[in-house]
Amino acid sequence: MYSILKAVHQRRIIGSHLALAALLSGMALYLRSDFQHERQRLIDETGQMALHRSELISRAFGDTFLITDYVLRDVLGRIDPRHDLSYPTRDAAQARRLKTLLAEKAGTVTGLADLALLDENCLFVAVSHRDVEGRKSIQSFCEARRVAPGEALHFEYMPAERSHSRRPVLLMSRTLGLADGRLQGAAMAVIDLDIAQRWLEGVRTDSNAVMALLDREGTLLARNPPLPATRASDPALAARRAELAQRGHGVFQTAATEDGRLRVAGVSPVGRLPFVAAVGYDLETALRGWHYRRLQFMVGFLVLSGLSFLALRIYLITLAQREKLRLQASTDPLTGAANRRAFQRSGQAEIARAQRHGHALSLLMVDIDKFKLVNDSWGHPTGDRVIQALATTIQSLCRGHDLCGRLGGEEFAILLPQSDLAGAAAMAERLRVAVQGVTDVRSDGGQEVRFTISLGAATLHGQDDKLDALLQRADRALYQAKETGRNRVVLEQA
Repeated sequence: MYSILKAVHQRRIIGSHLALAALLSGMALYLRSDFQHERQRLIDETGQMALHRSELISRAFGDTFLITDYVLRDVLGRIDPRHDLSYPTRDAAQARRLKTLLAEKAGTVTGLADLALLDENCLFVAVSHRDVEGRKSIQSFCEARRVAPGEALHFEYMPAERSHSRRPVLLMSRTLGLADGRLQGAAMAVIDLDIAQRWLEGVRTDSNAVMALLDREGTLLARNPPLPATRASDPALAARRAELAQRGHGVFQTAATEDGRLRVAGVSPVGRLPFVAAVGYDLETALRGWHYRRLQFMVGFLVLSGLSFLALRIYLITLAQREKLRLQASTDPLTGAANRRAFQRSGQAEIARAQRHGHALSLLMVDIDKFKLVNDSWGHPTGDRVIQALATTIQSLCRGHDLCGRLGGEEFAILLPQSDLAGAAAMAERLRVAVQGVTDVRSDGGQEVRFTISLGAATLHGQDDKLDALLQRADRALYQAKETGRNRVVLEQA
């Protein structure tokens, strides 16, 4: 019985641990899925924040460009292109008038470094602040001197080494073209990009975040934090910026070439102008809190798992100890068979079941022949081994639902549910023969100890409602078996 209990306990341990492992695995998968959704939500929120910030920058610079374009239109509307757009001017009064007009208009726009008028040869006719009249502008449309008929807007980035002011500037020109495409002249605004740079640097943002203003070719006009000059001209960076600028409006993930960090970038076009504002938030920084929470949950989950397995182990040990105590209270310690109290309790339940369903039920009483002689001849330890050998033989012949109990000393009882008297007799004879052939019991001195048994059989009668009645009839049959020569089976008398 103890071996059966141990096997059952082992199966219970394995099953319980598998069930707990499955539960914890399910929880782990749920937490993993939940954290993945949380991570994606944070990335999406970061992307939307980057997009909104880029739209803010776009509107800020877009307003500047829009106002500057209004100024250029206003300037062209206040001059006579045929008379005023030619170098040199006709007289000093005309030069002063044009310079005053340009200076007055330049002061209306923050960040406007200069306003100028160009003639058909791209020579500076008048300039608001610098004295560069007579010099030629090096803008791209000046080379061909052909533009779209009427008014057209042109933008061109001028790095510090090419700029007259030796500062990076953005040239915004509104050209006048004749019907045949020849350049008649232009009004040009010089936007100091240092102002745009300072404006971007004045915007508070997260660590490792990047804000930039680019043209459609990927030329970097302003950036926070600023790039060193050696990196700003890097061809690989320029190609990456051009790719980003061409994407237009939206949210993207991009690995920055300059520092290798992965960023979530929001890109917005600056109105209808050939510029984009880009804001990139560092993904690792955005997910820092998420990583911390995930680590907390992982540690907590590992601690919970460890405590769960520990609690399960304590529970199973307690359960096994309780089962062992219960078994000890109902089991004969020498043979593992049911003790007298457990046999009577289970036997009474089997009688009630058999009477309720109308099933047959029989009982065998078994006693070792001349057991006192065994003890006297070879000692009590050998007698115990004989009793154990009998219990083992009984268990080997019993069916799964049969019940074997040791009633005391060398006396056993076997309850046979759904067996009539004939079935009980057959079972008793098989047991008698099997015991007679047992040869593995040895005395302390190594001598072979052979023994036999006598059996009495009784079956359940319709009026029986107590186990004692069945036991008494089987015991009388056993007494007759001993009185008539032992090593035999006797059935109850009808």
